Amino acid sequence: MTLPKSNREKQIDLFLNQLESQKEYDYNKTLKVEEFKKKYKNELEDYNFVKDKHAFEKIKKGGYIRYFNLNEELKWGGILIKKVKNNDMDLMVLCNSGCNRFVVSFQKNYIFYKNHQTASDKTRKLFLSALDKYTDYND
Repeated sequence: MTLPKSNREKQIDLFLNQLESQKEYDYNKTLKVEEFKKKYKNELEDYNFVKDKHAFEKIKKGGYIRYFNLNEELKWGGILIKKVKNNDMDLMVLCNSGCNRFVVSFQKNYIFYKNHQTASDKTRKLFLSALDKYTDYND
């Protein structure tokens, strides 16, 4: 014979039933990222979403970071100067155009990354865009 659940046990069950499964969480995260990309197409051009810790470990110093906080506000971020592990948090030290440094948590934000661009990268992109503009499609 099982005893009836206490109010505390009922509250715990209710809480646990409200939690998303990992599959639901990943799906909702993907939807949110696609929404960001669509809404902020120009701001996120050439930026890639850093989807997990493995991808986070591959980003390099000197790259550009833009991110959304948990309130879904776009933050312009800056240049990645350093990655730091603090307890269970993966932190990034960023430097913005005003040379101000600040720390951003990977776990508490939606992170978008773009590789460092040199002047020749920018010239190449400009050249390719001009080439596309003047290409004769009637070949």
